[in-house]
Amino acid sequence: MRRLLTLALLLGVLIPCSAQGAMLPPHKRIAVMIFESASGLFRDNLAVDTASTVITQALIENGYPVVNDAQVKKIKADKRSELLRSGDAKAIKALGKTYDVRIFLVGKATLAEAVRNDFGTYTATATVTIQGYSTQDGKYLLSQMASSKQLGGTPDEASQKALEAASRELAQRLISGQGQTIHGSYPTSYRYRDVTVTITGAQDFQQVNAILQKVQSHPATRQAMVTSYSSGNATIGASFGGDVKEILSLIRDTVQPRNVRTGPNSIWVDL
Repeated sequence: MRRLLTLALLLGVLIPCSAQGAMLPPHKRIAVMIFESASGLFRDNLAVDTASTVITQALIENGYPVVNDAQVKKIKADKRSELLRSGDAKAIKALGKTYDVRIFLVGKATLAEAVRNDFGTYTATATVTIQGYSTQDGKYLLSQMASSKQLGGTPDEASQKALEAASRELAQRLISGQGQTIHGSYPTSYRYRDVTVTITGAQDFQQVNAILQKVQSHPATRQAMVTSYSSGNATIGASFGGDVKEILSLIRDTVQPRNVRTGPNSIWVDL
């Protein structure tokens, strides 16, 4: 009876944590670092301020300890912070130690110029991407992306709404642990296997993400996500039911690699 009671207590503790499936480990200080700013007709730093504010607030509301804005500004003023964008492990560990940060969420907000639509209002599209890194060892933890298209009476209103919506969606994915599976049902004829795409020489994470989206769009892809990224080198892991050459064709449709080679379940791409 005592053993059963102990087992029940353990299950009561473990099951909720497992069900939540959050990407971010709890109780570790997080710094949200959004570097890009909007351009053109938009007010200065719209992309930076909106995305970081929405994501930070969502994390706080869900119990995550987040570095305050004043501390984030200090980190951004540090010359080493520029290296965060490329996932430089040395800079990640050093900055974490200096500013007492355990996880860096390094983001980019892309805001296309709003266009006038047929209804006499404006349509704007915003995309927010996030990469997570542990300062303990400088290792890549996760990546997420969200996009939104919104209407507004003015270009600024449409852009603000699009950016807020994309940021809320991305924050929810981080908190809920939502994966990057895009196909809810799969043909029974597919026999899925793990395929690894190793990328070297990427200009930035956006280029890696463009390849990821292409792989995800294939009907034989059950799941695909970036599993590592640092200094222009990345790895994409996919559960794929087609021929590896099909993935290679998708990559060539997206970028023009200098060199590629393939194995039974692997692709190496040098950009």
